[in-house]
Amino acid sequence: MKQFKHILVKLTFALALLLPLAASQANGHQAQAASTTTKRNKVVSLAKKQVGKRYVYGATGPNSFDCSGLTQYVYKKAIKKSISRTTYTQVKKGKTVKVSTSKLKKGDLLFWGSKSSPYHVGIYIGGGQYVHAATPSQGVRKQYLSSYFWPSTAKRII
Repeated sequence: MKQFKHILVKLTFALALLLPLAASQANGHQAQAASTTTKRNKVVSLAKKQVGKRYVYGATGPNSFDCSGLTQYVYKKAIKKSISRTTYTQVKKGKTVKVSTSKLKKGDLLFWGSKSSPYHVGIYIGGGQYVHAATPSQGVRKQYLSSYFWPSTAKRII
């Protein structure tokens, strides 16, 4: 009985040491998830604020954009994340994500054209919508994904 009490005391002591560590790790994961969600929301918020601005080839903001200039500007200003300047280099960054509204997350970059050499990029904002610098006549727009103009690939960089 004495030996059982001794083992029980040691086990209680070990648990008292480990439980705060496990709790802090869980809190760390929760904080990281909240931070990621916050970043995604900041990207979406700033992207939406660009709707209606002009499309100018080679422009990177703040009053006019081309498609990759828009994505570069939004990431830099919203979350201080530098991404490269062109669709051809942006598509090489991040984790490839299946282009499905159930798999995409806010802030994912959507690309059109070939997967290795796309001609267009936009930012997924949730709810099946994205923001992109469409054309010189249309400017920056918010649109729904459609089978008529479906992205070829998506990248997650947040």
